[in-house]
Order: sequence, then structure tokens, then C-alpha cells
Amino acid sequence: MTFDLFSDSSAGASAAELTNKLLVDTRDRAGMLLEALPVGLIIHTPQGILYTNEEVTRLLGLSPAQLIGHHLLDFIHPNDMRKASELLTGAFDHPDERLRQEIVLQSSGGDRVVRVITSRLDWEGNPVIQIVLQDITELKHVETSLRRLTITDELTGAYNRRHAFYEAGLYLGANSWIPLSVALFDVDHFKAVNDRYGHAAGDAVLVTMARAATRALKAAAPNDASIFCRVGGEEFVALLPGSTLGEAVAITELIRLAARSSVVQYGQNPIRVTVSAGVGEFEPPDVDFDGLLSRCDAALYVAKDLGRNCVVQAARSSPSLNEASINHDRNAS
Repeated sequence: MTFDLFSDSSAGASAAELTNKLLVDTRDRAGMLLEALPVGLIIHTPQGILYTNEEVTRLLGLSPAQLIGHHLLDFIHPNDMRKASELLTGAFDHPDERLRQEIVLQSSGGDRVVRVITSRLDWEGNPVIQIVLQDITELKHVETSLRRLTITDELTGAYNRRHAFYEAGLYLGANSWIPLSVALFDVDHFKAVNDRYGHAAGDAVLVTMARAATRALKAAAPNDASIFCRVGGEEFVALLPGSTLGEAVAITELIRLAARSSVVQYGQNPIRVTVSAGVGEFEPPDVDFDGLLSRCDAALYVAKDLGRNCVVQAARSSPSLNEASINHDRNAS
């Protein structure tokens, strides 16, 4: 026996009404779900934004009415404008691909870093893409903090030895054409400071010296690639990529003068800081970074023999005592 569920016209009408009600209810619920998504959702035409959910309004600090009709590029940080434009163009041009990129958005509450995923929607007529925005600002802050911990010296805030060797390796590779000069520093009479005032005073001297040197390096170095690092105890290194040997000697001298001008007030005791330095440029017969550091270290010992508080240029085979290669403050010890 078979039954015709719609044999009765009134029953068929009721079923159709019920189906239509379910469809409307489903659309409403789907809209609610889209609004409640923990990621931003934008429906975008080539001309501008058609739809945004609540997460997008939170990210940008604007209401839907303020967003509809605008282009997403209106809210992109200028530094990311090019890659954002390429991402959106690619989404429209490649309907079968999902494209991903990390981009900085500008909002009323400050810049936000978002992971963007785009895909073309199969709509008739005007091309439309779906843009999903995942806020990863806090994640990036955590990543930055963790990276900072791995590459910086805990006491002084300067970069650490590991990072110094890593950065130096970038300029000593076979494909690098950028010259690398290095200055190796040693805090003068550091053991005497520890013995007389204690290790806390010694730590204060190291912190003061590192801060003064970093400021001087930023002011004097020709590019942002130059960095100041603590490589052990009271020894520090300035990496000066792009600087010739003569330029490196001049920069090192400015760092020496900045250190000499620093005074550590430890209790009632003013402690003056001076440094000695050896400077060299990577060249034959240096085989690696250690080889360059060895030459700088030999020049540093010459600086100490000369009475400290001076800069000595490293020679290729052995440090030179030529007066032209020595910057020495003869009025300070």
C-alpha cells in the first residue's frame, strides 16, 4: 500500500508553507551564525564591500554602515598595500584557489595583524570573493616576545652571542657582496669594579655601557643593519655591515666616547666607564667570523697594552702599532 502525502491540496499547501518557513528560519540562523563567528567575514566585489560580520566591525572599529561600499584596501596599512592588492586581485582572477597572506589593518583602536584567506564565490553576474580575517595580533606579540628572549642578553638588553654569529653569517655567505666590519669591545678594569663595589655594581656598569653604545651606534651607523651584542662577560661586539674599515673605526670611536661620557652612580660612588676596542673588516686571510674576531681580539689586546680607553685597527696578520691606526684618549685612563 502506498500513500500520497500531497494528495490533499490543503495538506500540500501546509507542507509547502512549512518548508518555506524552515528555509527562512535556516537563513536567519545561518545569518546569526555568520555574525557570531570568531573570525571576520567580508563579502567583496571588485568595487567594494557588500557584507561584513560583527568581528570585522570589531577589528576595524567601524559600523557595517561605515564599511559597506568601501574597499578593503581603504583599511590596509600603507606598508602592506602592495601585497594586499595582489592578494585581492589574485582572488578574483583565480576562482579555484584559496589565497593566504598576513596583513596589517589600520583601525581606530590601533593596528591589527590579521591572517587573510580569500576565495572566489560561485555567484552569477558580478564577481564576488569571500574574505576571512583571523586576528593574530596577540599571537604575533607573543612570537615577538619569544624571539626577543632568544636573541637578546637578559642583563643588558643587547643582542646575545648567538644572534651576533647568526647575523654575521648572513654577510659572510657566498652570495653576499656586502662588506662586514666588526668592533670588539672590552670594559676597562671591570674586574676591579666587581672586586671593589660588588657584582651588582658590575652589572650596572655593563647595562650603562650597553645602552650608551646602542644609542651611539644608532646615531652613527649608516644603516639599520648594524647591531650591538654582548658576547660574554664584559665583552661586546658591534656588527657594522656595509661599513668600510675606516668608517667602522670612526663609528667605534664614537661608541668609545659615548661610553667614556657615561657615569654609573652606584650608591654614593660614581663609577666612570671606559672601553677598549679592536676593529677589523672581513677579508683574506679570514676564513670565517671566528677568524675576524681573532684579529679584532689581538687588536683589543694592543689597546689594553697602550693603556686602555682607545681604539686599535686590526692588521691582516698582526695588530699594527702605527699611530694612524690608533684612536687614544691620552687624557683619560
